[in-house]
Amino acid sequence: MLRFINSLLHYLTFEAGFFVLEPNWHVMHGRLQTAKSIDEVIQHHDFFLDKCLKECLLLLPELIKKVEKLKSLCLQYAAATQWLISLSIDIPKLDEQSDGSVGSGKLKSKNPSQVQKVMTRNSAVTDSILKFEREFNAELQSLRPILSSSSQAEPYLTHLAQWILGAGND
Repeated sequence: MLRFINSLLHYLTFEAGFFVLEPNWHVMHGRLQTAKSIDEVIQHHDFFLDKCLKECLLLLPELIKKVEKLKSLCLQYAAATQWLISLSIDIPKLDEQSDGSVGSGKLKSKNPSQVQKVMTRNSAVTDSILKFEREFNAELQSLRPILSSSSQAEPYLTHLAQWILGAGND
């Protein structure tokens, strides 16, 4: 998930030769230096905005929906992880001995129901993580045909597909 977000951000801002924002800004800046009227300034600015909207994927509704779904899954995963971490801090330490000293890190509770609760909780956490992973990977793979078909009409999407779909290979 992190690689996907980093790849998308990198594509939109930094990737050499395939920038979206920075190189378009430089093109507009260069054109503004030679503009002779306010109409030319407006024209150059409109061209810059149109090109950025297009290359930032904001004019392809199907692609926006997929990227938004992927982003949403990443945010849900992060929230769930944060919740699980805060929950784990509140779990009573089962390896504390009756005198308050800490044991060897193994479950020393004499109460089998506490041990069962922890094991059930660990299983639920693992299942939740795997569910997020499966759903994210399915959405990422469903992006492949959209990028493939769109990249024939929009060549800049070929490079984006390589960046993003490479994220699913890890």
